[in-house]
Amino acid sequence: MSYTKLVVEKEDGVLILTLNNPPVNALGQAVLFDLNKALDEGLSDDDVRAVVITGSGEKLFSAGADITEFAGYQDGGKPRIKGHDVFFKIENYPKPVVAAVHASAYGGGFELAMSCHLRILSASAVLGLPEVKLGIIPGWGGTQRLPRIIGKTKALEIALTGDPMTAQDALNFGVVNKVVPKEEVLSAAKALAAKLAKGAPVAMAQILKAVTQGLETTLEKGVEIEAAASAVVFASEDAKEGAAAFLQKRPANFKGK
Repeated sequence: MSYTKLVVEKEDGVLILTLNNPPVNALGQAVLFDLNKALDEGLSDDDVRAVVITGSGEKLFSAGADITEFAGYQDGGKPRIKGHDVFFKIENYPKPVVAAVHASAYGGGFELAMSCHLRILSASAVLGLPEVKLGIIPGWGGTQRLPRIIGKTKALEIALTGDPMTAQDALNFGVVNKVVPKEEVLSAAKALAAKLAKGAPVAMAQILKAVTQGLETTLEKGVEIEAAASAVVFASEDAKEGAAAFLQKRPANFKGK
């Protein structure tokens, strides 16, 4: 498939999606359309076991929503694809999605990273939700995902002041999994994704589902979701292969079935 605002590559079972909308990788309709299309393509491709989302350019992973499109929102116009829809697709994706945040991310760019399952961040980057300084609010899940990741109190401080957090703060708060030098971000994300790509697809899909859905309900309901996920996994060929590989003291060859 062809893309206008996204560079799409595949290597070692990993689909690599690079935002390519200079100068700031604004998340306009064309970018959201390409992301949505590429995710659908990756979902239907059995060779794809994990996804990495990163950005082009040196200064920004993404500056967020395309401000030039704001008039359409204010006039009541509805975009063809909503940021919410794409981000929910990422969050609920049955294959692990790793954000390689090689540079600073603001607003929708930060919200995009938060929708990914795992995040690698450049040591020189900052993350922020500056919308309040424009008289608006984080509108693509920032007011909901950030509190779920770091808790209400600190999330409110970040959203209400609009002040960015450093990479070290992001690591300390649990926003990201790892902080590495800028030049190592993509390679670290690829290495993590490649490791995940060698794992058991059925089990990972059910882990992602159980954790994501379980966080939105009570512990009791969450355990029910987990039990249902376990039933799916134990009925899979991957589970049989995992047990056989363990007993035979060899690496497992998971097929995702």
